[in-house]
Amino acid sequence: MKHSLPPLDSLKAFEASARLLSFTRAADELCVSKGAISYQIKKLEQHLGQALFKRTTRQVLLTDAGQLLFQQTQLWFEDMAKHLDSLAVNHQQHLVIAVTTYTAVRWLSPRLSAFSQAHSDLQIQLQHTINQANFDSHGVDLSIHWQHQQGDCQHFVRSPLFPVASPQLIARLPAPRLKAGQLGSEPWQQVNLLAEPREEDLWQAWNQGLLADNPRQIIEDANVRVQAAIDGQGLILADDLMRTEIDAEALLPVSQDVLTEAGYGLKSYTQSGQQLLSWLMDSTH
Repeated sequence: MKHSLPPLDSLKAFEASARLLSFTRAADELCVSKGAISYQIKKLEQHLGQALFKRTTRQVLLTDAGQLLFQQTQLWFEDMAKHLDSLAVNHQQHLVIAVTTYTAVRWLSPRLSAFSQAHSDLQIQLQHTINQANFDSHGVDLSIHWQHQQGDCQHFVRSPLFPVASPQLIARLPAPRLKAGQLGSEPWQQVNLLAEPREEDLWQAWNQGLLADNPRQIIEDANVRVQAAIDGQGLILADDLMRTEIDAEALLPVSQDVLTEAGYGLKSYTQSGQQLLSWLMDSTH
């Protein structure tokens, strides 16, 4: 759309002169001659049809019209600077990773530091809706999803599940060792199991497919579930991402049996996602 705005150079010359109340200092700031400043101011005054400065032998002062225009040009320039900064940020390519906070903190984050340093042009964003029923991969570059079977993914990082408990809970257990198939029967029937809300019963899967009707405590957040296990609230199915707690003996294995077909499925949706996926696989091996 055609507009009748004055030239930007004239507005810049005016704003600097009005702010500094000096054509000479404005010229120095804009790296032009004093004559160029005077010329741009004159063009602007002709465009508006009124004087913007009161000129004396020693200084320049703003007229009422000049004062109003100065206030407005400052707002324009500040607003334009904000929009230009926003555009500069938006030009940086985003890389969106769908991942739970549990996996992000314990597995992904240590591997992202080197990748971020090597790809400073990418702005990494973590999205934590991967486990939601309405999860939509639109706008996602890479997803990392825990799954029992390999399923629909490009790479599958195996991470078997095995039962662990806090030392204080182990001291109260009915037997020193639990075997797959014993849950749901004496003496293990009353032991509390920590679980997540999912259609598949992972405790039953670990229990050789046998129903485990033990008391359950359903905790959606995996990090909260781990803390509940540390606090002695029940058994939890652990994987290698809990190695810190296990090495510190905050949680200890209570069985040698594992659910082997479990792990993390990685799937890329874009070229940037594939680039990160390859990096992660190289760092894993």
